[in-house]
Amino acid sequence: MDLIKEVTLLRYQFRLMQSMIQSDEFPFYRFVIDYEFEEEQVNALRKILIAFHDRLTREEVSIFAQNDHLFSKFKLPLDMLYSPKKPNLDEFKLYITKIFYQEFELKYLLLSLKKQCIFVNVCDYLLEQLQISNKV
Repeated sequence: MDLIKEVTLLRYQFRLMQSMIQSDEFPFYRFVIDYEFEEEQVNALRKILIAFHDRLTREEVSIFAQNDHLFSKFKLPLDMLYSPKKPNLDEFKLYITKIFYQEFELKYLLLSLKKQCIFVNVCDYLLEQLQISNKV
């Protein structure tokens, strides 16, 4: 099979798989597919959410959230990310702009994560800050 036919077939199969994904059950995965996030981008986002969760609940970042090699690819400020201070919306926005070149609405990213039960406390915290910042 030549390359063009292979790519065409893969695209068709991809569209079929997209239709199989229930966006109600897996809204974050659907978001990832729709915006064509790369695996490293999603991994970095997960690690940031773990770090934010740790900072909100324990005031320190666990060793599981630390991944200097992954974060260095995106030039993230590790001293800020591993800080014991409570995270905030501006910090999250900074990381998002460094990790993702795709444009999307931050609110919908957070809502998709929350609906899929991924770090609900972090999503609620950031959504609350987002709502406050939109009122100002």
